[in-house]
Amino acid sequence: MSKGRERTKEHSSVVGKLDTESKDEALGGKETRALSSGETITKNTSPSDNNLPVNTRTREVVKKNPDRGMMKSKESKSRAMKPKAAPIIPLPVKNPEIDKSSRFEKTRPQQLRRKILAISFFVCVLIPFFLGTIFFVFVASDRYVAGAGFAVRGVDGVGSAGSDFLGALSGLSSTGTTTTDSYILLQYLRSRELIERLEKNYDFKAAYSNQNIDFFYRLNPDAPIEEIVNYWSWMITPSYDNTSGIVSFEVEAFDPDDALGIAALVLKYSGELINNLSEQARKDAVRFAEEEVSTAETRLRLIRNQLRNFRETENAIDPTRNAEVQLEIVADLERQLIEVRSRLAILKGTIDENSPAVTQLRRQEAAISEQIRKKQYEIGGSGASNKADLAEAVGTGEFQSKSSPLSALLSDFETLEVEREFAQQAYVTALASLERSRSEADRQQRYLAVFRSPAYPEYAIYPNRLLSTFLLLLVLLLVWSIGALIVYSVRDHLR
Repeated sequence: MSKGRERTKEHSSVVGKLDTESKDEALGGKETRALSSGETITKNTSPSDNNLPVNTRTREVVKKNPDRGMMKSKESKSRAMKPKAAPIIPLPVKNPEIDKSSRFEKTRPQQLRRKILAISFFVCVLIPFFLGTIFFVFVASDRYVAGAGFAVRGVDGVGSAGSDFLGALSGLSSTGTTTTDSYILLQYLRSRELIERLEKNYDFKAAYSNQNIDFFYRLNPDAPIEEIVNYWSWMITPSYDNTSGIVSFEVEAFDPDDALGIAALVLKYSGELINNLSEQARKDAVRFAEEEVSTAETRLRLIRNQLRNFRETENAIDPTRNAEVQLEIVADLERQLIEVRSRLAILKGTIDENSPAVTQLRRQEAAISEQIRKKQYEIGGSGASNKADLAEAVGTGEFQSKSSPLSALLSDFETLEVEREFAQQAYVTALASLERSRSEADRQQRYLAVFRSPAYPEYAIYPNRLLSTFLLLLVLLLVWSIGALIVYSVRDHLR
């Protein structure tokens, strides 16, 4: 039974193998297989054989050579264990003429773009570089440089060590320091005022509008002042060092004599500017003190005028002294009155009341009392017992008093005197403040400390022809590259 089953399995494997071979024979041709026993099997794969049934052909092969069937069954088993290969799909054959035409159509836009890129490189890089090289080598005029270096200093060094150092660290400058004056000077070196002073004291336009100068750097002699100021900003290079406080500048000119002369004038004008700023700061510092002195002086003068008018009106040089004299007179009169009354008291019990001696003493008493009342009225405006008698006395000319009582005169005089004393003290204080302000302003005075004066240039520093040519080429390549990248990026984006 087992042998029958094995033969059935071998028979089915041979049948499957023959089916596979029948598919291969449908493609046409012959196959030659080498068996393990050295036999060669040649199958005729003609169309006539293909028309036979598969089972018939299988039986015929088995009948002819049973060993061969066994070998094929073993091969079929080994092939079944291997992975099957993917089917081969034949590719369509292209027409060579059509392929060449399509390639030509695809390469023609690329060649056109390359030509445009080469033309743009020639126009945007090579031609400008060639023209720039000709300009820098054969056309550009020599420029000579003369400059100076200085520092703005204070008399006592105030504002140059502490606050200026902090300003250099923080990048800020405080008012009243030399840093502020240095920045003012930097702005002045490019200002219109400097150009106007140069035109007055030097033939500025002739120095920069000569026909021997190249067209790029030549100044138009008929140019307005604004264009001249812009041109001057090319010809001068100021700089300032925050750490050391050093200011320097360089003046370019097309002749060494012009460079030296203009640089010397610029240094002179810079020193004058610093002196003017220092003088202005000094005036600003003492202006308030001077105004206070002027106010105090005006007040003192007014008080003195009022005091003089008072003395002229009241006929009293010093009412205080007059009051002292009047009081002394009253005291003397009162002493005399006491003596007279003492004598009357002594004579009253010894002699008759109508005797000449008593009558004389009574008259003296009355006269002294009247004098006392007058002096009291002159001093205080009171003290008269009988106002009618005083008025009668005034009317008869027996009593000549002042236009005002002495007490009122003394009060007005003391008021004026106090005001005069206050005004005089304020005036003295204002004068002392003015002196202190002047001393402080003198200590804060600025000046220009020059350590490098302008020198005669013997060699033209500018233009640096090799460096300028190289920089021109570098800039042109950079601009052209950026433009090409932009164009290609736009083109790719539109696609």
